[in-house]
Amino acid sequence: MSIGHDFRRRLSTRLTKISITLFQIACSGVLSGMGLCVNAQILTKEDLQKQIEIYEAASLQATIPRMPAIQAGQIWSHLGTLYQDAGMYGQSERAFEHAIRLLTVAPVSNPDLATAIDNLGTLYMETGHVKEAEHAESKALKIREESDLESELPRSWYHLATLYLREHRSAKVNEFAEQAANAFFADRNAAPEDKIGSLLVLASSLRQTGKYPEAIARLQSAFQMAKETYGADTLPTGFSAFILGYTYWKSGDLSSAGELMQRGTEIMGKELGWNHPAYLMVMTQYARFLRDEHRQDVAQMIEKQVKSMRAQLRSNPAYDQALETTNVAVLF
Repeated sequence: MSIGHDFRRRLSTRLTKISITLFQIACSGVLSGMGLCVNAQILTKEDLQKQIEIYEAASLQATIPRMPAIQAGQIWSHLGTLYQDAGMYGQSERAFEHAIRLLTVAPVSNPDLATAIDNLGTLYMETGHVKEAEHAESKALKIREESDLESELPRSWYHLATLYLREHRSAKVNEFAEQAANAFFADRNAAPEDKIGSLLVLASSLRQTGKYPEAIARLQSAFQMAKETYGADTLPTGFSAFILGYTYWKSGDLSSAGELMQRGTEIMGKELGWNHPAYLMVMTQYARFLRDEHRQDVAQMIEKQVKSMRAQLRSNPAYDQALETTNVAVLF
């Protein structure tokens, strides 16, 4: 297979990977291999498989001396991203590791090397390997800092904030998430999912430490941006609505919470369905909210459905791992 101009162009732009952020996971459903979200467009599972086939074919030529190590490393790094989005975690790890080996061959491109290490870190994060994730993400940040890659620093801050949120290290989360959010909003070219996602991470940390007014203010901004960017009835908006409602609930404002949480579950149910791990997590929280509202019968029906679907999904190894590692859980 020859690698043409269009293929090289797609490599050079380094398409935004979507497994790396909580908001993007909710947006695209990648943990169960449902699709790929690029530039706010959700691609189908079939489109993702086609991309994998293209990059697998390209990887056969991505060796030294057939092509420069940097270009070969870019191919393997993006293949690792595609594998990750499809839930093919073992293949993804091997692809990222091979990409890193290629990208350490002189002359080294520090931006590409940092990206590959960052990608590996997000894979470790997604699969629950916290120590490995922190090591990789910290290494990517160090490379970017030492190489004066200022435009790439917000992504490192964002990923570390997400990781520390998982560990309930609120001081670290607030530090990195605040930096990331400020940088994304100052950059008119920053992807909307990065802006919204950084707000979700920061707000979740603020909520965990009882700072409800500050958390709600940021979530209202995220919710409004999601509606303006993606539309009122889309998955990103539904997810943002649910998180905002959830935070109202935890603050003690059940009246403000109810409509937002209900609307969020309706949209997510339509877009994801009961066979998606993220939706099961959301419905579990919604059932708990309904019990607080003394709507025991409805809550019991939801809990029964969640239990049934979890049992079915656990029979599928790919779904089973997603149930255990879904990053959406850290927002609650």
